[in-house]
Amino acid sequence: MRTYLSIWVAGVQGRIVKSIIKLQLSQFFKRVIIYLIYIYIYIYIYIYIYIYIFVQIKIFELGIIAIPASFVNSSLDYFYQKLNIQFRTRLTNHFSNIYYKDMIFYQLTNLDNRVENPDQRLTSDIEKWSNSLSMIYLNVTKPIIDIILFSKKLSEILGAIGPLSIMGWYLVSGIIIKYISPSFGKYTSQSQKLQGEYRSVQTNITHHSEEIAFYKGQNWEKERILQSFQKLISHNTMIMHKRLYMGIADSLLVKYGAVILGYAVLGLPVFGPDSVQYLKKIQSNPSNITKDYVRNSSLLINLAKAIGRLVISYKEIQTLAGYTSVVYEISSALEDLDNGKYQRILVQGSQDLGGYNYLSGDSMIQFQQGEVQISENYIELKQVPIITPNGDRLVKPMNIKIESGMNVVISGPNGCGKSSLFRILGGLWPIFNGVLVRPDMDKLFYIPQRPYLPKGSLRDQIIYPHNKLQMLRKKVKDNDILKLLEVVQLSYIADKEGGINRVEDWQSILAGGEKQRIAMARLFYHNPLFAILDECTSAVSLDIEALLYGYCKQLGITLFTVSHRLSLFKYHDYILRFDGKGEWKFEQFVKEGNHSISFDIN
Repeated sequence: MRTYLSIWVAGVQGRIVKSIIKLQLSQFFKRVIIYLIYIYIYIYIYIYIYIYIFVQIKIFELGIIAIPASFVNSSLDYFYQKLNIQFRTRLTNHFSNIYYKDMIFYQLTNLDNRVENPDQRLTSDIEKWSNSLSMIYLNVTKPIIDIILFSKKLSEILGAIGPLSIMGWYLVSGIIIKYISPSFGKYTSQSQKLQGEYRSVQTNITHHSEEIAFYKGQNWEKERILQSFQKLISHNTMIMHKRLYMGIADSLLVKYGAVILGYAVLGLPVFGPDSVQYLKKIQSNPSNITKDYVRNSSLLINLAKAIGRLVISYKEIQTLAGYTSVVYEISSALEDLDNGKYQRILVQGSQDLGGYNYLSGDSMIQFQQGEVQISENYIELKQVPIITPNGDRLVKPMNIKIESGMNVVISGPNGCGKSSLFRILGGLWPIFNGVLVRPDMDKLFYIPQRPYLPKGSLRDQIIYPHNKLQMLRKKVKDNDILKLLEVVQLSYIADKEGGINRVEDWQSILAGGEKQRIAMARLFYHNPLFAILDECTSAVSLDIEALLYGYCKQLGITLFTVSHRLSLFKYHDYILRFDGKGEWKFEQFVKEGNHSISFDIN
């Protein structure tokens, strides 16, 4: 519809110039008014389109009541934005369904080495890909329609040689541009990776600001940030220079070369082989020659613009190829993880441990999972070693059985495998060998030293990952949540305006000990059969710690506790010792007066 308008306007422009040449003032004003009607074209076209079809009203009559051309342009922009949103929504939903399936979001960053900064890939990279694809969709379909219609009209006026010569010129120009054009797709992909690295360095400082401040490492971090930024700027500057050279080539071939050819085509009616017939037809009237020249030049300009957009869209396709490469990288990684395949660098000698299926050279692997069995009320490890995903063995095969009520404290030096054992129990890490017997995951609960507090209401912090509807289905009411806050000595937080419905950034406003007590209230809400407590009361005073562990015993929660506090030993019946060299001992505490001693029950 917009193309037909352009054809009509080209004719109007020609008649306006004809009026000027012939000094016809009344015709000039009349045609200017008709030209201004172009502004109001299409005002009610979608309302009256069926009226037009059935009563066969004339285009001019319809134009008087049609909507302005600005609506057409705005509609194109609207549909471009709509298309962009649709692409982004579908791709985001597709990736989200896989990314949040089971524990793939954890495996992508901890078990697989392929994708750095998945947050950037799932947000800004998808947005740029959708935007680029939508732009190409419009920049290809619209010019094709324009080329067909403008060529048809020019062929009727100038013959086939006019539009064919223009299209031939652009075809040759496109081949030359393709031959000399750099690989902008590869450059775009690399630019996105450098952008992700720069963002990662900045984020790393935010996450570790306290340690950096203690070490006075700001100068070192500043140097690293500037190096990363300089790499990004240097790469983008190189792309900018290459785009400059290509822009010059584009202008010479696509713009100015086409203009020269266009003048030759416009001169065909007067200087071409059929010039005698043409001049005889118009009686060599200069005003008619001018009218036809203006009309034909307008049509030719629109045809040239359409072909030019189609030729130059090749660069946009290269940019899209770069974004596609980046998006495909995370797409293939998510698909592999969904099929149990990982790509990572293994430590030297890990092949000797077994536990891997090598699917593609030494990079793509599949863990040979040990057997996992589900029990009602106990945890048992049968010949289960603690091995990191990259093949570093921390602890030799273990044989222990923990029944409900057997509270266990785990001790050992840093890096000996304490937290790694919890990752195996929680299903985060694969089991290379042996048999793990454990209850369903809803009967296991994990509390780390630094608990996660999502932005939401105070209630949300207690019931996470449940929502309010799940809480009510569990037959838990708001009064029960308030009682849990009393147990952990945090009722004063709920006394403020808003109560447990108050929404805050709790991760920022609560102190370390308060966060740990919120996490313990979360444990009491879920009331699991087994709880894994990893230094979860390190910032809590001893008297409140005693209340928390006493309430765990009251609820009948069996504890796996990692702590260096000797005061916690009295709340446990067994101790699992790691020596940091791969050996382990499972011992039982025996009370002797005010002290506890342990002996190896194996």
